[in-house]
Amino acid sequence: MKLFLRVLRWTLLIIVIVCAGLLTAAHWVESRDSDEELAESFRNSPVQTVVHRYHIRDRTIRYLETDEAGQDTLPVVLFVHGAPSSLSFFKKFFKDTTLLNRAHLVAVDRPGYGYSDFGRVETSIVKQAQLLQPLIDRYRKASFLMLVGSSYGGSVAARLAMNNPDAVDQVVFVSSALGPGLERTYPISHFIDKPPLRWLIPPLLLLANDEKLAHRQALTEILPDWSKIKAGVTFLHGQRDELVYPTNVSFGRSHLVNAQSKEFLLPENRHDIVFNKREYMTEIIVNILTTYAHSIKPEKGHPKEYMTANP
Repeated sequence: MKLFLRVLRWTLLIIVIVCAGLLTAAHWVESRDSDEELAESFRNSPVQTVVHRYHIRDRTIRYLETDEAGQDTLPVVLFVHGAPSSLSFFKKFFKDTTLLNRAHLVAVDRPGYGYSDFGRVETSIVKQAQLLQPLIDRYRKASFLMLVGSSYGGSVAARLAMNNPDAVDQVVFVSSALGPGLERTYPISHFIDKPPLRWLIPPLLLLANDEKLAHRQALTEILPDWSKIKAGVTFLHGQRDELVYPTNVSFGRSHLVNAQSKEFLLPENRHDIVFNKREYMTEIIVNILTTYAHSIKPEKGHPKEYMTANP
């Protein structure tokens, strides 16, 4: 019995030490790249990138775009990341020549993530879309504007499409949380929302947890406006996704009364498509561009000059 208790004590001690070590290490992980780190990452890339910032209300929003002569005539693809994450999540897409040859690429740090006022998360989808509206204004004269939203970024992409039915041509929802309650919320999420556990959780995870606990209400707020989406819609979702359930696809399709949609359900994938199916995701985006890029809306006119995103 004494031996058992001794082993149990040492086991618990080791578990505590390991957990403490992981938490300490996680406090230093912010899942973001500085401007300098991004520049270094793209130093030898076929197309160079440029980092911008704009100010809206009392917030600063950072975004990244490809910088190449002649890009102002290309369709625009705007990537919106999930949680916890940043625009760095999409770096590999910015190095894919198959995509670079067909589109002007843009990725944004959502409010509170990356270098868009890191730590000041905005849980309202409505307000997030308002803060990202300058990007839509900047590219609204593009021959073709596509939004690609991953996970919680898909929720924001949906709102942007609702607000801009005449500017957004296509939305690609990747593992996106769209229906209120159609995602897993672990019981521990409620515990770590309050002290003293909250004091121990790394900032990046707190941001994601704050957003998760408010997400049902945030999605409910935009529920009446799904009929405003007129863009073409593509759903890409893993059928084994236990974080954001695949039922989000059927929810989205049932609420798209004024938009055509397609779905691609991957039987073996979980919430990992951007990591493990990037080439397939790129193929879908390229196919959309090939099909629709030349279908320029008459009111959009000729190749555009990008508007300033510094209101």
